[in-house]
Amino acid sequence: MNKNILKIIKFFQYILSTCILIVFSNSLLANDNANFKQVEATGRAVLIAGDIETSRKRALEDALYIAALRGGADIHGFSAISSNTIINDQSIVKATNRVLDFKILSEKQSKEFISIKISAVIGGKLSEKNCKNRPINITLFKGSYNIESSVPSKLARYTPMWYGQIYDVISKLPNVKAINHKNKSLKQIIKSKVNSSFDYNALTNGLPIIQAGDYSLVPELSLTENNKQNSFSNYLLKVSFKIFKGPEIKLMTTKTYDILIEYQYKSKFQFINNISTSDIQLVDQNVHHHMLLAATKFLQDLNCRPLEGKLTINDGNLLVDLGKKQGLKQKQIGLVKGINIKNSMLNNSSVIVHTNKIYDNYSILLPLNDNVKLSNLDNLIVEFVE
Repeated sequence: MNKNILKIIKFFQYILSTCILIVFSNSLLANDNANFKQVEATGRAVLIAGDIETSRKRALEDALYIAALRGGADIHGFSAISSNTIINDQSIVKATNRVLDFKILSEKQSKEFISIKISAVIGGKLSEKNCKNRPINITLFKGSYNIESSVPSKLARYTPMWYGQIYDVISKLPNVKAINHKNKSLKQIIKSKVNSSFDYNALTNGLPIIQAGDYSLVPELSLTENNKQNSFSNYLLKVSFKIFKGPEIKLMTTKTYDILIEYQYKSKFQFINNISTSDIQLVDQNVHHHMLLAATKFLQDLNCRPLEGKLTINDGNLLVDLGKKQGLKQKQIGLVKGINIKNSMLNNSSVIVHTNKIYDNYSILLPLNDNVKLSNLDNLIVEFVE
């Protein structure tokens, strides 16, 4: 009787331990997609007489493994049961993230052990959606609007007003600092920047200052007939944003947002045409609402793009052409690709840097790994994570 009770107790202990493993595993996996983070970990190894380097390497491997586990882990367990008695209970713990870069903080030795403390940055792949609210600096330039000849006169008269609303709507968006140059052509600005010292427009009017991490925008409106439905006269309003990046004014993408205007019921009778015509004030309200949604979506797309900057070396400091005005924060982590780390423990082509001093439009960075030569980072691109 006592043996049966003992078997039942052991069986429930197995069930309980399995549930704990599952809950613990799920809590770790919940952090698997978290952003990169900096952690500290200490590894230990037994001192091998006459072979301190092997002991040091094992301690460092232990520290790296513990650091990787801080970013999340997959836990799998299994047990062998015979006659309701657990005869073998095993669990496997595997890190779901990896150490991207590290530096040794301290090393201590005792009579039997060696311990190494490290600071490491852990994470998985760089998030495709790194959406955070940060300051968006946009210079608004002269755009255009086009009206098809078949568009009714009432709608045609409102189109220039809708075009003007774009500048007002974007300027009033939260976290947006807009500089309005709606009377200046971006094409002319690009042309003047080629040789600004000899360009008449640049010398007389000056050129807009666009910093790295800032954007330029050229809006376009198009109102055309769209009679896919035979019962109504429909018109398609296209709102397009041409988005340019940085002082090089490089075209990133063109975003287009459409709204269908059901304007008038088709009929051979003028009376029916008149009474079925949509109220122009209501159409105007709908278009304004559409402008607001389009501008908000546009801002969201910009916030989901990673913050990138170019690295330069100046007076022994590693500089990036981004600062407070572009939303850079203290101790923010950046990833630099295209350089091989000469470290036997890590085999990748990325270097982790973090902000040390932040100014308005530039910042001073430090690599996490002290062994990285700053000269190897010159002219490379850093991509910051939140």
